[in-house]
Amino acid sequence: MPVIAHLSDPHLDLSPERSRRLIAVLDLVRDLSFLDGLLVTGDLADHGAAAEYAEFFAALPVGLPTLVVPGNHDLSAPFLAALSHAGHEQTLSGTLDLGGVRIVGMDTHIDSRDDGFLTPESMASARERIASAPGHVVLAMHHPPVPVGHDLADSLYRLTNPEALAALVAEHEQIIGLFTGHVHAGLATTFSGVPLLGAPGIVSTMRLGSKIDPIADTTAMPGLALHTIDSAQIRTVFHHLSPSAL
Repeated sequence: MPVIAHLSDPHLDLSPERSRRLIAVLDLVRDLSFLDGLLVTGDLADHGAAAEYAEFFAALPVGLPTLVVPGNHDLSAPFLAALSHAGHEQTLSGTLDLGGVRIVGMDTHIDSRDDGFLTPESMASARERIASAPGHVVLAMHHPPVPVGHDLADSLYRLTNPEALAALVAEHEQIIGLFTGHVHAGLATTFSGVPLLGAPGIVSTMRLGSKIDPIADTTAMPGLALHTIDSAQIRTVFHHLSPSAL
């Protein structure tokens, strides 16, 4: 029954403010002795710079199995270089096996674009890793394949081929859920008959009601999702830090 801390969208830019927000969330992660793994669903860096990735990987808890996937602010070459330097699996779509459950990372990002796309290569890689999974599978990616009810997010920042993902889920009955990021808000819905759960943002929270001036509230507290996978069931708690944590 693995328990996974799911973080998303730290958007590190070498500023002390963003670093402080990420470290506060990771301090909480370190205090949770029952965790089996850590998942971060994209936008690790704000500009895709090597120094931003170095700061991110240096902040991660030592010894906790971790999977990261890229987001629309990430850039492939420096992302892969940082993975290599930090000793992680050198791929944009890694895999994490925890207690008989396989988390299959999927790369939805396109360098220097806000929207997402699942390439045939990414789909083929996912199929191979699903086929060899020891048990249940959860897919992890940056862009959610559903509208979230915000005009800008749904028109410009969407996954542009959700039908490909729906077909993948329909093909494999061992897929029991999807974990996403990107919208800087906790998200709970279903997609292709399975739960879809998105983590809150670390750098900011998406404002409600399609407000775009600005779309992000940087004064809102950072948060995370805690997923407990019990057989084919996923239980999720969304948690936001208190102001004293910053």
